[in-house]
Amino acid sequence: MNLQPANQQPDAAPIVMWELTRACRLNCVHCPIGAQQKRSPLELSTYEAYKTIDQVVALRPDEFILTGGDLLERADIFQLIDYARRRSLKTTATVTVSSNLTGAAVGKIKHNGADRIAIALDGAVPEQHDGERGISGQFGATLLALRWARTAEIGIEVNTLLSRRNMLDLPRMAELLGDIGIERWNIYVMVPVGHPKQSDMLNGEEVEAAFGALFDLSQRTSFSIRTFEAPHYRRFLLEQTARARRETLDRYFDSHDAQIVLREPNVMRAAAGDDVVFISHTGEVSASPLLPLTAGNVRYQPLGMVYRTAEMFAAIRDKSNLKGKCLRCEFRNICGGSRARAFAMTGDVFAADPLCAYQPGAFVPTAASIARVEA
Repeated sequence: MNLQPANQQPDAAPIVMWELTRACRLNCVHCPIGAQQKRSPLELSTYEAYKTIDQVVALRPDEFILTGGDLLERADIFQLIDYARRRSLKTTATVTVSSNLTGAAVGKIKHNGADRIAIALDGAVPEQHDGERGISGQFGATLLALRWARTAEIGIEVNTLLSRRNMLDLPRMAELLGDIGIERWNIYVMVPVGHPKQSDMLNGEEVEAAFGALFDLSQRTSFSIRTFEAPHYRRFLLEQTARARRETLDRYFDSHDAQIVLREPNVMRAAAGDDVVFISHTGEVSASPLLPLTAGNVRYQPLGMVYRTAEMFAAIRDKSNLKGKCLRCEFRNICGGSRARAFAMTGDVFAADPLCAYQPGAFVPTAASIARVEA
């Protein structure tokens, strides 16, 4: 990898994602991490986990996400959640719907201090979700786990892997999630790592269509929507918001209706490589759980130093390192494309994001509204 170092410092507090373990007894079709039946002897120990939490605290993250594998394969998971609470971290526990997950376990996660619990749901009906998971009966078990979370009165997030199987079902999923009462819907746009079915992966035009569906849903959902590995959703949101404002201004001058109100979309930032810190089960630090490039290891280097000064993070933050249409794009400073997807599909971490259909220069503000104001 040919990195160009740059004196680039992070602009915002990062999201820290920590893969505590890769142990998981399920065998999901699209598992990107290479889940293992047993815990690795190379996992960070309980003592090392405490020290890692201390390092995360020093980074002052916007959010702290515990993930796996199956977190409940670690006997120390509850004490680690408790320690994160005592260190005042806002913690989300991403749980696997396995035989380890019970109502009592969910209650203990809440009692020990997790702010939210995140559960995967990839469809609004059993055949869709179970087809994505490759495991029969998972849909019913997942709804039961979500009911346990409601009973425990813990904040609920749902993680959805976006694919051709479910892209047309997003409105029906949103309705189901609204009935459940979740707080946030995390949409993961596929990165072809692990053993994905290429036929399930969207192309750039289909991703744009999915963005349109998500934007429309964000206008009326009670929960927020966030994307992962889709920083170009930021560009899409800016396009839609600018277009809506121009239309609102035009309508105002046409009708003199001063009561026109544009509702802001119920969205959160699209998480990308320039504001995500990922820690693997062995302590390796990267910009994404799906980017197999290492910037350092928390066993040997302070996490804050790795995030702020490591060559890989500095190079990803420096948008002049981008190539192709990502370099030419007027939205590059707010987007930058998925570096994990670029690397997975081209072998070049700075190549253009293969799932972005936008052509640089296509967004040209119209002069109609300006002319009306000047008149």
